[in-house]
Amino acid sequence: MPTITEAMAEGAKRLREAGVSEARRTAGILLCNVLTLDRTALLTRSNENVEDAAWASYSHLIARRAAGEPLQYITGHQEFYGLDFNVTPDVLIPRPETESLVERVIAVAAALPRAAECGPLIVDVGTGSGCVAVAVAVNVPSARVIATDISPSALEVARENALRHGVSSRIEFLEGDLLGPLKERGLAGAIDIIACNPPYVPSSQPDTVQREVREWEPNVALFGGEEGLDFYGRLFDDAGEFLKAGGYLVCEIGYSQLDSIREMISATWELMEVRNDLQGIPRTIAIRKRESE
Repeated sequence: MPTITEAMAEGAKRLREAGVSEARRTAGILLCNVLTLDRTALLTRSNENVEDAAWASYSHLIARRAAGEPLQYITGHQEFYGLDFNVTPDVLIPRPETESLVERVIAVAAALPRAAECGPLIVDVGTGSGCVAVAVAVNVPSARVIATDISPSALEVARENALRHGVSSRIEFLEGDLLGPLKERGLAGAIDIIACNPPYVPSSQPDTVQREVREWEPNVALFGGEEGLDFYGRLFDDAGEFLKAGGYLVCEIGYSQLDSIREMISATWELMEVRNDLQGIPRTIAIRKRESE
């Protein structure tokens, strides 16, 4: 039986040979997962032996990661906005750049005029794992949230995450395409903020995303038509029906899409802000429904 140190070294070696980045860190995470230890315990107990059953399980996980399966799908977890989320292959893995979308929604919600007893109504379109809806609900305790998704499997993951973080009573989950589920709810002109991280990778350029992303993550959550812009047109056309005058639509956008998206914004809207990510790439836009509408 190998020791923990030996198991770590062997796992890291196999991952490096497969071209996996951060091989030693990844090997450590997988070994922690198998042994149900945290990183500190792994280090302090490094001379202990890894039992045969645990070694077999660990070797299997190393093989999965070496084959390209994302680490988050293997462990079932990803941190986002300071919260731990369950993830499965039914949902897109939450990414750090999407935290900017959450930050902007929280800021807009804080600035909205409202009666003291009435919190904002916020809709998260295409919720996936529920990371945006849950993070917003946790950080805006007065908010009522509706989260939509076309995938029933994704909605199950999102419900689990809402329950896990104690906000399930304030989030309603609706199955359907984009804003479609709102049409039967009598919500015309009732919503304060619509948030969306739509599929925006151009289907004509699949190689712009990493191989493990396009081969493992749900394509329906990645690709937004030939130019990656299909969902923005639909959002801009439909969101005005449901937002209050002065309400906001906050969206994540893809690389080099800002100019094209500006051209798609009709007179119904006023572009209020464009935020760059840490690489200086325009990543989040906030547009406001004009008061005259």
